[in-house]
Amino acid sequence: MTDSEVPGTRIATRRARAQREILDAAWAVMAREGVAALSVREVARSVGIRQQSLTYYYPTKQALLDALFADGFADLRRRFDVLPAVTDPVAGVVDLAIAFVDHCVARPAAYHLMFQGTVPGFEPSEESHSIALTVLGELLDRLAAAGVTEPADLALVRGVMSGVAAEQIANDPAGRLFADQTERGIRAVLAEIQSPSSR
Repeated sequence: MTDSEVPGTRIATRRARAQREILDAAWAVMAREGVAALSVREVARSVGIRQQSLTYYYPTKQALLDALFADGFADLRRRFDVLPAVTDPVAGVVDLAIAFVDHCVARPAAYHLMFQGTVPGFEPSEESHSIALTVLGELLDRLAAAGVTEPADLALVRGVMSGVAAEQIANDPAGRLFADQTERGIRAVLAEIQSPSSR
């Protein structure tokens, strides 16, 4: 590394730190106030900077939401990456479904931003959407290994996963009533899809 590269590296490190601090503050604000109520001014206040300074990192609220969307899916991707190796295809789908539901329940604000379209008019950028597609790709790969490839069947499995997460967040936020049914629900749906009578 040359001397000329060091200042640039320091600047990039500081920028990355500041962006992480801003994103963490934004998640906290959304958890407290609701996703649609995200205020750039409140985020700036939370990190101790002026709103104008925050725009150096995220020029618009849309840019901040887009970064949060990407951050949420990157975090979910990391959760999927540490799942055990798939030895049984059905168990592989179950493991991913449980990880998805647990992740969403632990981060309701992320769930609402990423999967519920809570912010009117928000559309993720192509770059952020591509991160989301890697998460969906992991589910589709595991379902394909379990013999589930029909669009209607894929939609059913996704609907069960999202529905369990939504019910847990909305109706038992301090408990596990709905989340603990994830394995049973996914196994039941897969068994029905795979049964000869459903063909």
